[in-house]
Amino acid sequence: MKEIKISNAFGKEMQPDNTFVITLDGYDGCQLQCPYCFQMKNSEWSKEIFIRVNIAEVLDKQIKENQSIQKGTDLFIGSLSDPYMQLEETYQLTREMLEVLWDKEYSVHIVTKADNRLILRDLDLFKRFRNPIKILLGLSNLKQAAKDADNTNIAVANELKSHGVDVDVFITPVIPYIMNIDSMINALDSEIKIYLDKLRVFKEGNQDKKMYDWVKKEHPHYLRQYNKILFEKDESYCTEIVNKYKLNDRITFMLDLWGR
Repeated sequence: MKEIKISNAFGKEMQPDNTFVITLDGYDGCQLQCPYCFQMKNSEWSKEIFIRVNIAEVLDKQIKENQSIQKGTDLFIGSLSDPYMQLEETYQLTREMLEVLWDKEYSVHIVTKADNRLILRDLDLFKRFRNPIKILLGLSNLKQAAKDADNTNIAVANELKSHGVDVDVFITPVIPYIMNIDSMINALDSEIKIYLDKLRVFKEGNQDKKMYDWVKKEHPHYLRQYNKILFEKDESYCTEIVNKYKLNDRITFMLDLWGR
């Protein structure tokens, strides 16, 4: 880990439909190290975690000097890192950015799958936002994959919702056979929207091998199924999920966005 100073708070991330979103990251690199993460395609990403200690100061300066993105723009916190990974407990860079943004005219989105409940620390700030903040809470943290309804972030999502915070959840990717999707969906507040996607791996980052190694260590009884999924491109599990939930209005599939 290395503390650095930056001169520009804003970044860009390309989406599956080849559009860009504007990003804010207090950290470059992530402690979660999910083997399926699309950032793994970059072999240099996360070899060392850079802590952008002055990001809130730079963000505030850029906004005040009109060097920032125009008002009303969607800003996404959580691209190069998980904004609530354990380092955030020490450095509080995510909170510092939120303290800059809460009264500004942006649409702020937070994307996180950290399972430490640290996001609840900032509940007071979420409630203060001039434009309601959007939380995108992930349930695919591998430490939680087999916990089904007891997944920590299900309880966190329900708590945020009970406080009036706008929250969606994403099970992206579904961890086939290991996750009980029915149980997870049924445990969520019925008004929370859900995004589902299949397990995607990219050879550039050896994600197929990394995911296979995790299954071999944690769930070896599913190795045969994962060999078919990761190396033979078997998507029968995905077809079953789509057929089961395609008429459920609260569920959105990411397949079309990604071009299947």
